[in-house]
Formats: sequence, C-alpha cells, structure tokens
Amino acid sequence: MSSRLIGRDSGLQRLIDDGYRIEVRQQHLLLHDIPYVNARRAVGRGTLACTYIENAGTVLPPDNHQVWWTEEFPCFADGSPITQLRNEDQARELFAGFSIRHRFSNKPYGLANFPDHYSKLSHYTNLIQAQAKVIDPKIDARSERREAEGDSSPAPFAYADSASARAEIQATSVRLALRRVAIVGVGGTGAYVLDQIAKTPVVEIHLFDGDVFLQHNAFRSPGAATREDFAQQPNKADYFKRKYEAMHQGIVSHPYHVDSSRVRELVALDFAFVCVDSATARRLLYEHLCAERIPFIDVGMSIQLVPSTGKLIGSCRFTLCTPEQSAHFPHSAPMGGDTEDAIYRQNIQIADMNALNAQLAVMRWKQYFGFYQDDFNVHNAAFSVNSMSLARDQLVQPKK
Repeated sequence: MSSRLIGRDSGLQRLIDDGYRIEVRQQHLLLHDIPYVNARRAVGRGTLACTYIENAGTVLPPDNHQVWWTEEFPCFADGSPITQLRNEDQARELFAGFSIRHRFSNKPYGLANFPDHYSKLSHYTNLIQAQAKVIDPKIDARSERREAEGDSSPAPFAYADSASARAEIQATSVRLALRRVAIVGVGGTGAYVLDQIAKTPVVEIHLFDGDVFLQHNAFRSPGAATREDFAQQPNKADYFKRKYEAMHQGIVSHPYHVDSSRVRELVALDFAFVCVDSATARRLLYEHLCAERIPFIDVGMSIQLVPSTGKLIGSCRFTLCTPEQSAHFPHSAPMGGDTEDAIYRQNIQIADMNALNAQLAVMRWKQYFGFYQDDFNVHNAAFSVNSMSLARDQLVQPKK
C-alpha cells in the first residue's frame, strides 16, 4: 500500500517549517536528530516520539504530556541527569521497528496539557538541546526546511488502528499480523469470530459459508442488519465481507460449504476457526487441517429448553488443536454422527452465547500467538450458562 500525504495537523506544519526532521509512523510523531548531552558530557543525537492519533482524517490534540526517548538519559552540560524529565526508564519496542529507552514527563508550570504537537515536542526539544548548546553553541535540531516523512508500511485496515496506539500495545498487536486466517462457517458464532478478527492486523481473512443470510440470522449476529439486507437473501460469506470490509481490507469471501471436494482450498493458512454444526464436516476439517499442520480452534454450542421450567440450559465449548497436540480432539469435540449436533441445528442459539463462544475462542487464539499471556496451555474449555462456570482442560490425554 502506498503512503498517503501527511496531513498538516496539530502543529505538524509548524515543526516542518521550523526545519525539524519529522516522521509520522504507526500513529506516532517522531522528531529526529535532537542534540543531547550524556553522562560523559559527550553530545549525541536522539529521537522524541509521541502518539499522533487521527479521528476521521483529523489529528486530535495530544492526549497527554508525556513523550518517549530513544537514547541515553539526557543530562545537563556538567553530566548530571535532567531529573525533571524522568518518568520511566525501561527499554522496549514501542512499535514494530522502533524502540525506546525512556519516557519523559514534563510541562510548563500551570499548563494542563499541550494544545498541539508543536508546543509539546518543541518544549521537550528546547529543554534537552539547551544543554548541548552549552557545549556546542552551533548545534541545533533544526536545519533547512524539509517535508515530513510518511509511513509507507502496509496495513490491512481501511483506517488506522488508533486503539492500539493509544494503549501503547502496537508491538504486542503486531504478533497477530498473520498472513492468512480462515473462518469456516459464519453463522452465529463464526460471525462474532469475524467481528473480533477484523479488529486485528491479520492480512487476509477468508470466509467460507454456503448458507444465505435470513431474517432470523439478524437476531444472533453482530451489528444491526436492515430489512433490505436479509430481504435480498445474500450468501452469508458475501454479506459479512461487505459489512466488515468497511474496516478491514483483506476479507475474502468463499460463498460455499467446505466439503470433500473443496477442503483442499484450506492450505497455506496460519490458523483456522471451525464454526460448523455438522460432526461429519468437523471430522473432515480436523483430518485435513491436522494433515496440513494448520492450527485451529473448533467451537460448539448446545442449548436446550427445559419443558418443566421454560428455561434454557446449555454450554459453549472451544477446542484448540495444534501440530504439537491434536490427539485430544476426537475426545473433546463431537466427531460421531450428526445426531450429536441436533440441538445446535434446531437453531436454539442466543446472541450472547454465540458471542461468548466466539470471544473465548478468539482470546485463546490470541494467547497462542503471544498477545495474551498463557499460564495454563488450555486446549479444551466449556462454559456452562446454568452454573456460570468455565471448565478447562490444561492437557487433555486421549482415551485408551
């Protein structure tokens, strides 16, 4: 994806006009080549960084008064640290390809927050480089007027993921930037899986489903379908592609069921979510994905009406299967005749249970790829709605 022109917002143009070397990357504003003094009284150059968040094409004012710094801690001209800047000293990757060593916190007395990025970055720049100028009066962060450097890195989103930038978790989020993920079945639970995966940096999301989207589907799917949506009886994969490509550009629709004649299309995947209501299809997918060494999560839900009370009971399950551990799967997920899934196919599905089933599966997927910490290596778990409890298996051994 080619880089777009950098908008002249929130003081950016003033920084450029003053001759600072500016770069906008991964929703951060970087000010390079700032002279500073280290503890040995040597002059070096470093980079300041702060968030640079857009909303509908407009850059918002700074949401705090803090910045990050890439080099040694800046000192006064005599080599003593400028403690008035100190907030946090911890080296880490702020986002992919950019690491910091310190966080600073300082603002002029009586100022609640900086009104724009010019006042914020020039404040810190002047504090730091003033000490370098004591040693070398000619040194300066500013040079001739130049253009801002833009971010040309590809991204699957139709607009920037400002949530990860604001939360300072871009270096963690990038672990989910898989090349290809498949969702087989985008009915109730599968649609909620898509709702979550579309908010991650997965490059391609492949949807497989041969069913049509009807009025009853609207009551167990994310979002609010219009009457016109289901009146046209669109294919489910096509329908959800249209809905979510407004946010995620890499959604691919496969408007058919995955059977023995099409299962070979599930190749070169980094992960798959199996959201089907047929034991026969589940077995086919299990055998194929294991043979291809593709990790996957299978989901399932069983809801029943108790005639004597008129209340519903049931559970939802997720089962993780990986190239390293797969023998447990036939004993954790229904793999017999399709009668075992009869309750599911009676369409006793409730949106909250569909959503919960999907959320549990997606959270386990995020654990598997290092987004969330994984303390127990759970490969099978079930939530019971009548007891409000989650039973999990840390390491499932196959029956002998």
